[in-house]
Amino acid sequence: MNGQKDIAGAVGSAFFAAIGAAVFIASLNMSPLAAMFPRTIGAAMAVLALLHIVMALTGRSGEAVEKGSSVSEQAEGLGRRMTLLFTMIAWALLFPVVGMFVTSLAACAILMFTGLFGRASPYRLALYLAAVLAMVVCFYFLMGNVLNIPMPRGFLF
Repeated sequence: MNGQKDIAGAVGSAFFAAIGAAVFIASLNMSPLAAMFPRTIGAAMAVLALLHIVMALTGRSGEAVEKGSSVSEQAEGLGRRMTLLFTMIAWALLFPVVGMFVTSLAACAILMFTGLFGRASPYRLALYLAAVLAMVVCFYFLMGNVLNIPMPRGFLF
C-alpha cells in the first residue's frame, strides 16, 4: 500500500463501473436464460470497479511495478503491457479461425508466463500449466454446455 490516492485508477474504474451497469441494464430486456451471462459479468464488473474506486481513493490500491526507480523496471512493465495487448488482439482475431479452446489455452499460457516474476521450478511450472489447462477446460465446458453459448468452430476445435 502506498497511502496515496490513485485518481487515474478511480477514473478508469468509474468507466468500467458504468460499462458494467450499462451491460446489466441492457440485459433486463432479454429472456432470463439469455440474460444470465451478461447480467453476471456486468454486475461483477460494476461491483469490482466500485471496490477499486474505494481502494484507489483511500490509498489502498498498491504500487505498480512501473513506479520503480530504475529504467529496467519501467521497461519491464511496458513489455508486460504490450504482451498483454498483443496476446488479447491475437486471441480475438484467431479464435474464430483456429478454435476457441486452442487459442484460449495458448493465450492463457502466454499471459501466465508473462506474469511470472523470477524463475519458477519445473514442478511449479507444471502445476501452473495444469491449472491453466483446468481453467480453460472448465470455461470451455461452462460456456459451451452449461450456458449454451455457440462456440466458433475453427480448424482445430
